[in-house]
Amino acid sequence: MRELDPKIDLQLVLGQQLMNVLQGPMIENIRQLCEGNVYDLDFRSRREGNSLKVSETLLPQLYSLCEEVKAKLGYNEAIDFYISGNSEVNACAFFAYDEKYPHIIEINSGLYNLVNEEELKYVIGHEIGHLINGDAIISGIFNFIYPDEDALERCPGFLLGRYKLFRLLAELSADRYGYMANDNLEACVTAVYKMASGLNLEKMNVSMKVLMEENNQRLDYFLKEGGVNGGSHPANPIRVRALDLFANAKTQTALTKGMNELVDVLQEFMYTQLDHVLADYVASVSIIMSQLDGKRDKYEEEVILAELADFCLFPHKVLKQYEKEDVVKIFEDSVSKIMEIAPHKDEDLLNYAINVALADGDLDPKELEFIYSLGNKMGLSDLAIAVVIGKKIQKSFKPKASALK
Repeated sequence: MRELDPKIDLQLVLGQQLMNVLQGPMIENIRQLCEGNVYDLDFRSRREGNSLKVSETLLPQLYSLCEEVKAKLGYNEAIDFYISGNSEVNACAFFAYDEKYPHIIEINSGLYNLVNEEELKYVIGHEIGHLINGDAIISGIFNFIYPDEDALERCPGFLLGRYKLFRLLAELSADRYGYMANDNLEACVTAVYKMASGLNLEKMNVSMKVLMEENNQRLDYFLKEGGVNGGSHPANPIRVRALDLFANAKTQTALTKGMNELVDVLQEFMYTQLDHVLADYVASVSIIMSQLDGKRDKYEEEVILAELADFCLFPHKVLKQYEKEDVVKIFEDSVSKIMEIAPHKDEDLLNYAINVALADGDLDPKELEFIYSLGNKMGLSDLAIAVVIGKKIQKSFKPKASALK
């Protein structure tokens, strides 16, 4: 198992993409100048003053366990470990940007009191995995640019989706380090479900075999029912399946193949049923409209990809796939489904089509005819459609100077 790489290829790719798009090195330099290490020192000071620091003299057994995990993972940078008086079953890692300070791993007492020694190794290994991968650097830059919910409103869909998937994959990668810390799949799985439930599974005589069977059934349920992963961590069925794969894969090729399939599932979980249908609509209506005027210039392309990115992670790839399909049927089916499950979206659908039509500054008669036809299909009158078009023209129509001849 040791020759298997704990890093996940797509996570590395997404991390590099995020650093490029966010102009990471320059923004990080600005962030450091703006914030300095004030937050770092405040976080550290609170732990020093309000938590129990793990030391060789005060908590020698726990100290030895922490050092054992560090050594097993080959991690040589300094880490301060703390136990905090918090009933929440959780732990966290804090990346120290200033090299003169150790990193911090904090374990809540609620978690510490619930897990056994092997499970604790997994928890500590998981948090060290975050430090090894440097997840916090990208998160720090992203959160500096988008510090609150209002700021997130201006984050492009293609960027937000990639960041969310990066964070989810970072957790799966950290789980691998957790497994490497104890080589004990059962302890990793029980730790995951103890954190999820807050229950003492030994006390309740939970069978590992039954737990894995239940996990697989829940994963199948998500696949069939279109479940959504709404948290900061992957859904537990995915985490456990990924751990099982890493523990039992015989080769890197087998691990990569299995993870690619699991990552596809993870991406499915990131979007709702309505999101998937909206992706069908956006892609199909875009292709149809580009065929009406015989072209799809760079302005239309940008609008199409930006809109599609709200409902899928790789819009270029997805758009190429749709171009091979029966887009008229996809379009008709998607409109019908959207009107069935979200009839309030009628104006949004019209606005999107109008955006594509206006993207190049040239409102083609065939495109306009299609928009009226679309509105009628949704039960809107020509007057109601004209009002929507008029509002959009007043807000965003930009005539082209090249039209002056």
